[in-house]
Amino acid sequence: MPVDVLLCEGAENGPDLRILKKILTGHCGEIKAMGGKYGMGTRVMALREARPGARIAALLDGDFQQDWFAASAAPRPWESDDGNLVFGWRWARKEIENYLIDPIIVAKSLGRRAVGDDGYRALLDEGVEHIAIYQAARTALSNCRRRFQDLPSGWGRPRGKERHPFPDSLDLAACTTQLRDVALKHAAEQIVSTDDVVRRFTELLPEFAVDGVRRRDFLWTFAGKDLLVALESGLQGYGFASVRAFREYVLLGIESTLEDIATWLPEWAALRSCIEAFSI
Repeated sequence: MPVDVLLCEGAENGPDLRILKKILTGHCGEIKAMGGKYGMGTRVMALREARPGARIAALLDGDFQQDWFAASAAPRPWESDDGNLVFGWRWARKEIENYLIDPIIVAKSLGRRAVGDDGYRALLDEGVEHIAIYQAARTALSNCRRRFQDLPSGWGRPRGKERHPFPDSLDLAACTTQLRDVALKHAAEQIVSTDDVVRRFTELLPEFAVDGVRRRDFLWTFAGKDLLVALESGLQGYGFASVRAFREYVLLGIESTLEDIATWLPEWAALRSCIEAFSI
C-alpha cells in the first residue's frame, strides 16, 4: 500500500516538494515539506502515534557517505541505529540539486532553452574540477562529525530484568566523583579531533582526484548546491541570469511537461516503487 503522508526536507514550494509532487501525485497521499532534516525521525514517530494505522514516512537528503562503493538507482532505507524502526528513505544522491543538474534532466526540462549537451557537460566537468578538493574537505568534516549524545542523568550497575542502572555508592563523595566522570566522558565524545579530520581528508583526496571513485560518481557524491555555484559564470554565458534562475527554469520545465518524469531517471522510478509498496 502507498505512503499516506510523506515528509520531506525543504520549504513549502521548495524544489524538494515540487519534484516529489510531480513524481508521486496519484501514487502517494499527502506530501509535506518540513524544513531541516534534524528531528525528522521524531516527527515521523509523532505523526504515526497521532494517526494509528496510517503509513507515515520521510525522505531525506543523501548526505556525504563514509564509504563509497558505486552509484545506485535506489533510494537508501532510513532506519534507526538499531534497525528496529523504519522512518523512510534517503535520496541516493547528495541532495535534490544533484538531480536538477543532471544532463538528462536539463535537456528534457529546458527544451529549446537547453544548453547544448556537449557545452553543458563541459561546464559540469569544469565545475567538478574546480570544487573537487573542497568536496573532499566537506566529506571529511561530515565523516568525522560526532553524533550528538544525550548527557546521561544516571549511572551504576544494570539491575533486574530491565537492566536499570543504579550505583552501589550513593553518598556525597561517590556522587561528586561520578558527576565529574560522566561530564568528562560526555565532553570527550563531542570533541572532534583536528588530526582525525585532516587524516580523513588526506585519505579521501584520491577518491576525488581524476579517475577517483567519488569523482567518477560526482552527481551522487558532490554537493549539488556547490556544483550549481561553480557553474554560475558559465551558465550566465548561456543567458541565465544566475544559478537560481537556471534552477527555476529547470523546475518550471519539469512541472509543465506532460511526460511522466519518473521515466526520465531510474532513481525517480525506483522512489515511486518504494513509496507505493511501503510497509512499516
